[in-house]
Amino acid sequence: MATSVVLVVAILTATSTVEASGDVSSGARSTRVRRQTGELRQEIPAQFNQIYQGSVFNGTEDIYRYSYMQNESSPRAIRVEVKSQGASEDYPLLFVVRQQRGILSWQVPLMIRGIYGYDKVSRTLCPMDHLQTGVKDERETVYLEVSAASPAALNYRVNATILTDFSLSTGQSRNFLVSPSQPQYYAYKMPPDLDMVVVKVSSPSNLCAVFSLQPIKCPVYDLDRNIEFVGIYQTFMKKAAITVQKSYFPNGEFYVVVVVKATDSDCTGEMETIQPANPSDEAFEMRRVKEVTVVVGPSITDSQYVTAVFVGILVFVLFYVVTFMVLFIQWIRQRNAELEGLAPRPEEQGGFQITQPATNAEAPINAQRTEPNYGATGWDRVKMPSVLDSAFTDGLSLNHITILGKKLSKNTSPSTEKEANISTNKPTTDPYSMGEQPIETKPGIPPTDQPNGPPMPTNPPPPRPAQSKSYPKPPMVHTLSDSSMEDDIDMLDDADEDKDIYRTKTFLYVADLARKDHRHLSQKYNLYSWNLLTISVFYALPVIQLVITYQKMLNTTGNEDICYYNFFCAQPAGDLTAFNNVYSNIGYIMLGVLILILVYRRDYTHQKKVDAGDRYAIDYGIPKHFGLFYAIGIALVMEGVMSGCYHVCPNYSNFQFDTSFMYIIGGLGMLKLYQTRHPDINANAYAAYASLAIVIFVAVIGVVFGTPYFWAIFTVVYVLAILALTAQVYYMGRWRLDMGIFHRMYLLIRTDCLQCSKPMYWDRFVLLLVGNIINWSLALFGAVGQPDDFASFMLAIFIINFLLYFVFYIVMKLRSGERILWVTVGLIIITLICWTLALSFFFKGVTTWEKTPAQSRLDNKACVLMGFYDDHDIWHFMSAISMFCSFLVLLMLDDDLDYTPRDKIPVF
Repeated sequence: MATSVVLVVAILTATSTVEASGDVSSGARSTRVRRQTGELRQEIPAQFNQIYQGSVFNGTEDIYRYSYMQNESSPRAIRVEVKSQGASEDYPLLFVVRQQRGILSWQVPLMIRGIYGYDKVSRTLCPMDHLQTGVKDERETVYLEVSAASPAALNYRVNATILTDFSLSTGQSRNFLVSPSQPQYYAYKMPPDLDMVVVKVSSPSNLCAVFSLQPIKCPVYDLDRNIEFVGIYQTFMKKAAITVQKSYFPNGEFYVVVVVKATDSDCTGEMETIQPANPSDEAFEMRRVKEVTVVVGPSITDSQYVTAVFVGILVFVLFYVVTFMVLFIQWIRQRNAELEGLAPRPEEQGGFQITQPATNAEAPINAQRTEPNYGATGWDRVKMPSVLDSAFTDGLSLNHITILGKKLSKNTSPSTEKEANISTNKPTTDPYSMGEQPIETKPGIPPTDQPNGPPMPTNPPPPRPAQSKSYPKPPMVHTLSDSSMEDDIDMLDDADEDKDIYRTKTFLYVADLARKDHRHLSQKYNLYSWNLLTISVFYALPVIQLVITYQKMLNTTGNEDICYYNFFCAQPAGDLTAFNNVYSNIGYIMLGVLILILVYRRDYTHQKKVDAGDRYAIDYGIPKHFGLFYAIGIALVMEGVMSGCYHVCPNYSNFQFDTSFMYIIGGLGMLKLYQTRHPDINANAYAAYASLAIVIFVAVIGVVFGTPYFWAIFTVVYVLAILALTAQVYYMGRWRLDMGIFHRMYLLIRTDCLQCSKPMYWDRFVLLLVGNIINWSLALFGAVGQPDDFASFMLAIFIINFLLYFVFYIVMKLRSGERILWVTVGLIIITLICWTLALSFFFKGVTTWEKTPAQSRLDNKACVLMGFYDDHDIWHFMSAISMFCSFLVLLMLDDDLDYTPRDKIPVF
């Protein structure tokens, strides 16, 4: 009796509530469902596009039966919309849809992440048309069950509609609204003539949403909590794109699913503290409604794909063709010159020059200076081949040779004295020349062609004897009496002990810094290439393994937020999602190999001349050491390999793969430029690579822990390192860091700064002053601005310092009366143009891993070249060409000095 009373009261309550509710849906009729007294379960034949209102409570259930005809040729879907304002999280309304091949269920209010409840839910039922292949015009019945466990009656409203525009067409856009509780999805099938399409979504709203492509099967995962279960998906704010190959989905069919996130934290990376709102609050649900446009367009065809790949490699093959043609023409010219008995001379090639070479009346680079020009010291100061040849060929004892004597031995004939060009009566103005004046030469012209030079010998000079410990290289040749003591002989070790003298002169020449054995230095610099090869192998192998793992993880999980691609121009190939970004690094590899070929050719040619006893190759021009050039070529190849690995899956975790060898290239470039005129005092390979390793380590720390404390420490260390490097360069390595450093700094300030009107080493002072101003400015900018991309900030430091030193080198070279060959001038102009174009494309960023994946997609852009390459790919091409031209300039910059004595080549 009591049960019947409760049942009657519940029915009356529900009836009054339903009648009070109004119809808010437009274009649909409303029908009130009345429950018979005592009936717990009722089945209602339902019609589409009609609103049904009813109520349920504990123990009761309403079942709506919908029937429709399937149509395989034109798939349709059913969308169900339900709403209830009386349900709560403790007593929700339960909705279950039964179809022929699946069940779909949800509750109202729909709880998102256990916090946000939505009292209005719309779901699209999985259409059976796609699954009933071969069955046409068969009637399908769908059952919608409504139940609740609430002791009080809960009212609801339900409406079902048929989506006749459920299928997407190629090139046509579709607009719709989505929210966390009202996801949407549509079906698409690739036409037979397409093998690859690009699915793009866009929205004017910044709300965070998820965009997914899923195979045609039930159930379809379209809620925030399960959309990541199958298929491919991305988070997005205003735009996103996924390129799909037909082979990825069976028959090229898939669903395009879009749902809005409950919060924007997944897209912005910032935590939100939004309090749960009342489910009856309409404004709460409207805040998360997003307008979305979907369009499926064709990607490039197979022929366009192959053409773009072929053109990419053809560009760099042309560099090989042009290079080998130039080398062949040069070989023909040299061969004809040898047959005619004429040696090729650099002055025949012309060049750019702003000052005249030095003469007897003016110093090479120190005109209008009051300081004395001490000239070069050492073996290369004065060339006397006839005396040495006579000593070695006539059996003259080495006990008769010294650098401290004032006159020739009696055993030396007058002709020998004249041939040696030694004048004991001629006064000298050079205190370091010990009564000798060097033969005046013009830069770039062999001594035999100088106006005051020795006549051209009728027979070529005999080969220079190999250097050994038993044949020291004295800077000047005199004879001693037989009673001379052994202590009077100045051995090579004494020259090493005089570093503090000849390296701290006011004006230095290459001869002063090229005193060490050439073979020993070559072995020292060859360590750069061999060590770099070892580093590359041990670095590259785990990198390749890691990026392959990343790519497999993306393909397995479908989570494209793992990698930061330009999805609007991502051309897949096999398992690679963005093959174009990987392939465009081929320029670094091919041009790096070409650099190695050109360096080997120069090395081989120079070694042949040395073996033949060519004095110009041995004692003239800039000392030829090719170890650093080999290392630069290897670094360029490895930059292509590592950048390719990075672009397999670019993200926050592997950014250093793309920049590590850029640091090495910048460091090696500066070392090579410095080594050119400082061969004896350049850093060894171990110290150089250890320093670069520290730089890479600091770059990683700066990206991972870029806090204000890090920037403070970095700025202090950066400034101290600049000061230490300044002292090292200014004093040519003749300083040391110990407990007496403060006393020496006091003496330096007292003598050089307070009592002198200008610095002792003026040229170095200007370079270091400008360098310190720029680097201190960079340190201040970093400390104040704290840029997000610390890796690029570090790379900018390397590039700016390299360019500063390169410009200084060019200016000093021209100021010293030296020439730059026209071919080198042309290369410099081409290099500047290429770098300008490259940097313009670099700053058109298409991705950025400093932000979230959704924010990075805001920078994504369409392809700009052949429908295959984007702006960053063009940066790869242009930067590879720019670096190739830059290294050619380094390789050929001092070719005008090949016939200039080293004691006439200034150091700067």
